[in-house]
Amino acid sequence: MAAEEGVASAASAGGSWGTAAMGRVLPMLLVPVPAEAMGQLGSRAQLRTQPEALGSLTAAGSLQVLSLTPGSRGGGRCCLEGPFWHFLWEDSRNSSTPTEKPKLLALGENYELLIYEFNLKDGRCDATILYSCSREALQKLIDDQDISISLLSLRILSFHNNTSLLFINKCVILHIIFPERDAAIRVLNCFTLPLPAQAVDMIIDTQLCRGILFVLSSLGWIYIFDVVDGTYVAHVDLALHKEDMCNEQQQEPAKISSFTSLKVSQDLDVAVIVSSSNSAVALNLNLYFRQHPGHLLCERILEDLPIQGPKGVDEDDPVNSAYNMKLAKFSFQIDRSWKAQLSSLNETIKNSKLEVSCCAPWFQDILHLESPESGNHSTSVQSWAFIPQDIMHGQYNVLQKDHAKTSDPGRSWKIMHISEQEEPIELKCVSVTGFTALFTWEVERMGYTITLWDLETQGMQCFSLGTKCIPVDSSGDQQLCFVLTENGLSLILFGLTQEEFLNRLMIHGSASTVDTLCHLNGWGRCSIPIHALEAGIENRQLDTVNFFLKSKENLFNPSSKSSVSDQFDHLSSHLYLRNVEELIPALDLLCSAIRESYSEPQSKHFSEQLLNLTLSFLNNQIKELFIHTEELDEHLQKGVNILTSYINELRTFMIKFPWKLTDAIDEYDVHENVPKVKESNIWKKLSFEEVIASAILNNKIPEAQTFFRIDSHSAQKLEELIGIGLNLVFDNLKKNNIKEASELLKNMGFDVKGQLLKICFYTTNKNIRDFLVEILKEKNYFSEKEKRTIDFVHQVEKLYLGHFQENMQIQSFPRYWIKEQDFFKHKSVLDSFLKYDCKDEFNKQDHRIVLNWALWWDQLTQESILLPRISPEEYKSYSPEALWRYLTARHDWLNIILWIGEFQTQHSYASLQQNKWPLLTVDVINQNTSCNNYMRNEILDKLARYYNC
Repeated sequence: MAAEEGVASAASAGGSWGTAAMGRVLPMLLVPVPAEAMGQLGSRAQLRTQPEALGSLTAAGSLQVLSLTPGSRGGGRCCLEGPFWHFLWEDSRNSSTPTEKPKLLALGENYELLIYEFNLKDGRCDATILYSCSREALQKLIDDQDISISLLSLRILSFHNNTSLLFINKCVILHIIFPERDAAIRVLNCFTLPLPAQAVDMIIDTQLCRGILFVLSSLGWIYIFDVVDGTYVAHVDLALHKEDMCNEQQQEPAKISSFTSLKVSQDLDVAVIVSSSNSAVALNLNLYFRQHPGHLLCERILEDLPIQGPKGVDEDDPVNSAYNMKLAKFSFQIDRSWKAQLSSLNETIKNSKLEVSCCAPWFQDILHLESPESGNHSTSVQSWAFIPQDIMHGQYNVLQKDHAKTSDPGRSWKIMHISEQEEPIELKCVSVTGFTALFTWEVERMGYTITLWDLETQGMQCFSLGTKCIPVDSSGDQQLCFVLTENGLSLILFGLTQEEFLNRLMIHGSASTVDTLCHLNGWGRCSIPIHALEAGIENRQLDTVNFFLKSKENLFNPSSKSSVSDQFDHLSSHLYLRNVEELIPALDLLCSAIRESYSEPQSKHFSEQLLNLTLSFLNNQIKELFIHTEELDEHLQKGVNILTSYINELRTFMIKFPWKLTDAIDEYDVHENVPKVKESNIWKKLSFEEVIASAILNNKIPEAQTFFRIDSHSAQKLEELIGIGLNLVFDNLKKNNIKEASELLKNMGFDVKGQLLKICFYTTNKNIRDFLVEILKEKNYFSEKEKRTIDFVHQVEKLYLGHFQENMQIQSFPRYWIKEQDFFKHKSVLDSFLKYDCKDEFNKQDHRIVLNWALWWDQLTQESILLPRISPEEYKSYSPEALWRYLTARHDWLNIILWIGEFQTQHSYASLQQNKWPLLTVDVINQNTSCNNYMRNEILDKLARYYNC
């Protein structure tokens, strides 16, 4: 409830609800309330703000008071036994002496008035009776005013600043003030309202609004009085709505039974009267009194008004002249400046669009009218009451509506009907504005329903609360719908989505309020607009900046309700990149603000804090991504590069701020101007490789760079140090120390899985390769293609390095024979990479096929490598393309003849199982023959003879 003002301002910002927005409803929890406390409350509750408390009358007549202050959050409560008939919280708006102890005025069953004060500090709710007034004391006060009545009924109209207006016997107004100490109650005013004699016993509802008392009679009349002096201001004949509706619709109007309650808007523009037949009538009072001027009984003549200038202003001052011109019958512009003329023309154009722009409100002649924002009952004459009718239109909310947009701008009466199938037990109007009316109605077995009635479009929007909800009445000018749900005190907003509301609250409220509401309601990520960030930077509101960055963290961070890995698996990389790119304008704005504020000495502290927030945000995004993502693809890498570019830019500002390395001693060498490192004495005894290994394993790379800088070693450069670190990784893999190698890679910022896979596929060291293959196989890091490649390389090495003797007989052609020494000359090229060479000085180890080579070999290439080392019995398992190319390239005429001899029988499917050769086709022969032309012709002749046979 501490956030209520910000919530209210955000909800009201932007004007009325439009037609398109009527379908959107946002329930929002404000204060959690324990279920035990909820069970003690009655059917309705009344809210008091600043400090926050709830009061509710139970069916037994007891008064339950519930504290909603931050310290108690529904835990502090008390019960006033009573029994009570009625109560009212003290109206503390615009009070000159704000108090932390709320008060309420309660009416007991014997017409006893009691003022209770509540101490809500530290989660308590302690009630104290400040004053009590018995029925006899009230009767004496009335008798002392020469009014001879017996106290039969009493209603509290207002309670403000220890003063109260009481409506006695439905005809007497008693204005009293309660003493602060043991003094007696004083009467400020007391009079009898000039009601018609037959109407006194028929009064069914009253409402006090801005010093005007509206009295509803069951006879179908509304009587309007000034409560300061009892002046009979006007009356409204509710029976006229039937005649007016019949004339407008040219048909018989719907029947409306007797009226039961009344509600008037704070601007005195609209009155809503609820009937007992599940319907309500909205009356535009301005249009009504324009159509029936005889019903407006209070009229003032401008000529009789005294002309008095504002106090403290010289009579020759232009302000005094402007004030006096307002009292004249004609309008004359005192300020003749160009700006004033433009403003006047602008107002004229705007007001020319309004149908009622030239008409003053019906209440302009009431002397004692209160301001809408005021909570007191001042009797001072308002200055606006003297403004002539031709310029009154710019002063009232009544003229802010564009009547051209309404369904029927000339209608003063509008009727709302609720479906008869619903059969509500009770229909009550909660609040009214010039645009909408808010109702609560209860249906048996279904509970309460909130209904918003748009007075312009005649549209209705309903929201069901359920059976376990309690409507909450609240005072104030804004149309706020509070309810007590199972979770606590909630606010129902119409015409807003969650994102729209939070965006407005960021602008009109504060980031801390938004953060609290999101946490309380379990709302996830919301997109905070960049102009909210601009406002936060401009107003130096770091909480707004922090909340903006927190809202963007949800774009990257996994949800707490799901596992981290699953979240990143489902978050596509291109969506991540798009989210980062959408963040670029905000990051540009932050960098620009840091750059500009840093140049101003008075803003340096703000610049430091802004820099800290921004860098923390960027570093956390990159950290979270690298922790939970095994390997970056193209999109993720591009997103990381964007974030890194901003970190690099902001680091230039960090260098200028006072900062030091982790565990660095605050001692500086005069000559080198670099900090001395804590580990210097230990590292001096080690080799530079050992120093680097120790620094990387202990996350002290910056300290190692400083240490090497003192010694002018090349490892002071990060690139050089990382290169040496990678060599250390390779050395550890030679020793089969996978744990330390992985730790080195991780602390240097590498993806351990990715780097180990690269080493495995690119190294020529057989021991390291085989060791990593076993490790990575256990962790299931290889794809199916990579597994097949590894198996193939092992097969090649086994065939070429083993003691298998080639057992192929090469049938030579007399005139085209490939010399054996030529064949072994080419074969030695491959063997040089597969066999150990005693003259090789590269680590004195065997050369092996690099896995990455084999990864790019297709099946034909792989079979071509294996064919020279297999026996003819295995030829059938190889592809005909590879085998034919191999045999013709070697001019192996013997096996070619055997294959062609079997070619004629291959067309018989019965002989396929007995064949020793793969299926030979014409396409295989045409596309894969690699011999010389002489042998090609011999092959063709051989095939032709087979076909001619």
